Amino acid sequence: MPNLSIIPARAVMDRELTPTQLRVLCAIGIHTNKLGGGVWTSVRTLASEAGVSERTVQTACGVLVERGYLTVVARPGRSNLYEVQLDAPPQQLLHPTPAIAAAPERPKGTTPKLPSVEREYIDALILAYPERPEPPLYPAVRKEVNALVHSGVNMLTLVRAAERYAAHCSLNHTEKRYVKTLHRWLADGVWRTYDVLTVHGRTREEWKRSGQDVLEFDRLAGATQPEEVAL
Repeated sequence: MPNLSIIPARAVMDRELTPTQLRVLCAIGIHTNKLGGGVWTSVRTLASEAGVSERTVQTACGVLVERGYLTVVARPGRSNLYEVQLDAPPQQLLHPTPAIAAAPERPKGTTPKLPSVEREYIDALILAYPERPEPPLYPAVRKEVNALVHSGVNMLTLVRAAERYAAHCSLNHTEKRYVKTLHRWLADGVWRTYDVLTVHGRTREEWKRSGQDVLEFDRLAGATQPEEVAL
């Protein structure tokens, strides 16, 4: 194994990256040529080298692409092609001053930008969603999540719906390539189909139709549903 990992120094100083995401970038950097390209290492190998799961590697790659540190080219039937962006412009001020600057005046007639949903909630949604051959498009997912949350949808509702969709795919042995992309699942409103209470991947009505005890369904459902939280 090479004794060097080629990554941009600004990634080390990027306070928006988590240690896990940085480890994934370092794992990719182990395999680059001197210009940051030529990486076709499998997700399984990267996961082993970074000490994380394959799903975490895919999620981290989405963030790294968004931050401008990585380019991923999907190759159907083969491993993805990765290129570490060594000369891309930085995504943020690396050494922000501790002094509190006065907020700039907003021109009259403009609409203030709504706050974005915190990254940890979006990551939780991605982890709950059934796996696909390629990692989710993080910017597109974030856009749809922000739109739904700002329209009044609770973030926990989306995570639960994703978990139920994952259970549905597991029960029906759905192939990864037939799993809908997460941002389209959100944008097309498919998530609402799974915004229902389920136990072991089935609704109360499905329990009733199969002759199972609906009281047992209610008991299990009450024990597994976490308390609602406001984001």
